Amino acid sequence: MLGFLLVSGYGGLVDRQRGNAPSPTSRFATGFRALNNLIEQSGGTVALSGDAAARPGQGLLILTPNLQTKPAELEAALKDAAGESAPVLIILPKWVSAPQQLRPNREERLTAIAAPTLMRMLAPVTKVTVDHHSKVRLTYPTSLDLRPFRTPETVQSLDGDKIYSLIAAPDGSAVLGEVPGKHIYILADPDLLNNYGLAHRQNAQAAIALLAALDPDNPGTINFDTMLPYGAGGRNLVQLMLEPPFLGVTLALFAAALLAGLATWARFGPPRREPRALDFGKRALIENIVSLARRAGRTRDGGEAFADAIRDWAARRLALPRTLQGETLDAHLDALPTQTSYAASASQVRTAKTEAELLHAAQKLDDWRKEVKA
Repeated sequence: MLGFLLVSGYGGLVDRQRGNAPSPTSRFATGFRALNNLIEQSGGTVALSGDAAARPGQGLLILTPNLQTKPAELEAALKDAAGESAPVLIILPKWVSAPQQLRPNREERLTAIAAPTLMRMLAPVTKVTVDHHSKVRLTYPTSLDLRPFRTPETVQSLDGDKIYSLIAAPDGSAVLGEVPGKHIYILADPDLLNNYGLAHRQNAQAAIALLAALDPDNPGTINFDTMLPYGAGGRNLVQLMLEPPFLGVTLALFAAALLAGLATWARFGPPRREPRALDFGKRALIENIVSLARRAGRTRDGGEAFADAIRDWAARRLALPRTLQGETLDAHLDALPTQTSYAASASQVRTAKTEAELLHAAQKLDDWRKEVKA
């Protein structure tokens, strides 16, 4: 049950993180796990976060949009930067790729991303055109302390009036460009910094120099955004239950259910029902009469009536003449051949002073009645 809840709540997030979208944790060729490890092994610090409030207040913010990223999402990610003067590096996607069927831990390039898709993605930042060049040599028309990269076979570049080239293709278009006045840098070709590109030592050395040059005030402090590659995903009911601020409510309900289960497990036998205030049947009626007599203190007064009732019953049972009354009738009943004496039992019932004495005498008189009935 717990496994089902976790899969239903976080399965989509796990699938996005394990996919081949270019992200700082992806091991695929288009991912940036190698850049992440390179920064840490070089003595830098890397923060992975999709929440702007959880990021450090300084450092270079790296955004890695993918084919599914919308212009509004990229614009929102830029607004979440550390500040207006904080540098941001946007690494554009280049390839449409998918995991290989026979070796799903590797991916294959299907085709290059269409230029209009990248142009629409960058529309909130600047207006550019996208070009591709084959087997070219890059130039570095900038005063920044950059090291040369090993050029991939196909180079992707940007051209526009509002972008300055820091690393340029032969026609002057920007492979790495700066949007003036915004501290935003755009790397058009991700093959310089992704896992595929950093497989070469030359590119690894050039990558460290590039990151330090883009943020000389905080070299080695890098903030990787995870919202664009992984997506917001949206919170579902399970995530709301297992994450703050509702985690405390979930734990309280779980503790209450656990205590209720322990109480149920420790109980022996079926649950006891509360008795009725007034039961059904003759026995309940008699018990109610006795209870009322006890409360009124009239229990002993019932002895005289009980003795008279037994005597009248015996007279009818034995079909004695009606002329027998009082002491004459008592003498006749006492003369009957029974083991229990009628006169003694009747006298004890009439003269009992306590409820216990009355009960004992009534039982003896009832025994005499049973002998007569037999």
